[in-house]
Amino acid sequence: MALETGTLTLYREKTLFFDGAHPGPDLEPYAKLAIRANRVACTLTDEGVKERLVVRGRFLPSTLRLVGLLIDRFKADPLCLSPGHGLDWDKLVDAAVSDFDREFAKDCWFAVYSNGVRLFYSERPQPPLDLIEGAAKGAELTEAMLKRLAPELTDVRQVRLRHDSRAAVVMNENSDGVRCAVIDRRRGKDAAFSFHVQNPPRKRIRMSSALFMAADLFEMQNLYAQAERIKASLGNAEDKTTASAALDKVEAIQTRNLQLASLVRAFHDGHAVRYRPAPPAYIPVSAR
Repeated sequence: MALETGTLTLYREKTLFFDGAHPGPDLEPYAKLAIRANRVACTLTDEGVKERLVVRGRFLPSTLRLVGLLIDRFKADPLCLSPGHGLDWDKLVDAAVSDFDREFAKDCWFAVYSNGVRLFYSERPQPPLDLIEGAAKGAELTEAMLKRLAPELTDVRQVRLRHDSRAAVVMNENSDGVRCAVIDRRRGKDAAFSFHVQNPPRKRIRMSSALFMAADLFEMQNLYAQAERIKASLGNAEDKTTASAALDKVEAIQTRNLQLASLVRAFHDGHAVRYRPAPPAYIPVSAR
């Protein structure tokens, strides 16, 4: 039996819990509890084994990469997520996080759940996530469920809830390849495109390969936006030390973008890729 994943969606999620009426448009400072994370939920089925997998992460590209790595591990060994199987989580996380993130995104974290049970957390355990995922058991989160759990999550008497869940990546397999829709934020507005990776002759494209590609595209866009913000703020730097640190980060961003451009070009060289309506402007010209 071949590995099946169905449709895989990454959501950007923010859940705010209030005690009573919440004030004004800038809500988060008044929340009793704020939970922010990227969340991917998918069902993995192979050789009679079924796992409802949820991966949460602080940063979108590394979250996608960890999902891809877990899909590959499950394909190699459908029992890898079983209790006591000895999956090397440190090795998987190390492969999902880039050198740039290790230097400049030290607050990176991950949480992995299977059928509602936490398998891994890269920092200290987070009871709010454990309670939420234990109730959801791999399903999408609903406001009704979150409101019901609120008294267990935080000290509230009259629960008010604000739950925002926006799809950022939607990926599915079809008879001739893998299709991925990407919705990112550019200058405060949603921008969407999709790419389709065709199956090679007599083979199937690995979904993990398309996930890694989507992660590279997202990271490129994020890094360009970071560099623009840093350069814009350099004129307001108060001292030379601050300016020097900012320039060091811009240089690191440029180095990382060269690495990502090389990965994107290699992917296009090895696969038939089509974009709709058009490739994003930050993709290397040689890869289009």
